[in-house]
Amino acid sequence: IKMKKTIILLLLACFAYAYAHAQGQAIEAVVELNKKYFSLSDSVGMINKQYRLSTRNTHEKNTESIRQTAHSVEAMNKSLKALEASLSATEYFTSIAALNNPTNDELGFRLETEILKVIDDKILKKGGGKIKRIDKFRKIVSNIVNNPITNLLTSVVPAVSSITSVVNLVNGQALDNDNIEAEDLKTFHQEIKKFTEHYENLAQANNNLINGINTLNIKVDALDRLLFEFAKTSAVDLYKKDIQKNNINELIREYYNYAKVDAQIKAVERNNSVYGKINYEKIITEERLNYSVVGRQKLSFMGDELDKFVIEYQNMLDAYHKDITKILEKATQISNDKDKIKLKVDNLSRQYNNLKNTCEQSIDLKTTKSRLLEVPMY
Repeated sequence: IKMKKTIILLLLACFAYAYAHAQGQAIEAVVELNKKYFSLSDSVGMINKQYRLSTRNTHEKNTESIRQTAHSVEAMNKSLKALEASLSATEYFTSIAALNNPTNDELGFRLETEILKVIDDKILKKGGGKIKRIDKFRKIVSNIVNNPITNLLTSVVPAVSSITSVVNLVNGQALDNDNIEAEDLKTFHQEIKKFTEHYENLAQANNNLINGINTLNIKVDALDRLLFEFAKTSAVDLYKKDIQKNNINELIREYYNYAKVDAQIKAVERNNSVYGKINYEKIITEERLNYSVVGRQKLSFMGDELDKFVIEYQNMLDAYHKDITKILEKATQISNDKDKIKLKVDNLSRQYNNLKNTCEQSIDLKTTKSRLLEVPMY
């Protein structure tokens, strides 16, 4: 009996131990389960926190992009308008255009005097008495030179037109007067040709510049239209209203400048706030404050095009100034006053440097580029 009791007690002890051990394992399992559960709960909380942070960051990035885009459009529009103004006539261009006038004597010679001198030396005086009523003939030549008849449809250069008319007059006299030798007429043509080439070279340089400016004007106008459409679409998206503006300056002044856009963004934020705090989960779905990657790409494209146009204009001016300088330096062959030519070249160089500096300051491409860089990239 004693043995049986002992065995029973041992069995009970084993069962108790086993039960206690099982209980301990169960408790540990519960603790581990609770640990995992609350860890999972913490993870969900972290995810929610990260989501809220993500929505806030997204919202702030979108709104900053919208603000800085408006700021960039302001600067780009200013640069474009300044470039358009620079493409128009200036003191520099006017000063060069005046050289094509047959009465101009800034290079140390006057076309009337030079032509009469050639006529006197090669036609009138050589052999004597070759043309009757010499004084009247000389007056006719002077009148032709000083009052050229030009055809605006063919853009004839005044000085070249004068020279052509005089040459035709002399040719006519040569046909009617047997005393004018063919060799004398040939020499006359050779002497006159130097003046013709001078004025034709000036005209060609001017035509090259005019054609370049006309082509660039078309490009600038196209970019101006793109910028306007971009700004108008952006403004309509932000204000959610039909904006009837056909002028980008008015559009920017009344709707799409940094201050106006910032005020509109803040108004939308107030409408999506609770107790003064922005509800980022809600405002992130607000279409008015969305900003697309495509919009950023369009802005970059327009900025790059503007940069290209400014460089193209600068290169065009450089080439033109070099051409004009060469033409004037070559004019020493037909002028006896080299100092006047040097003075004219120096004056044009001064005017050209002023033009470049004025263009650079008014276009202010540096500000436009810096503002574009302030728009966040995706």
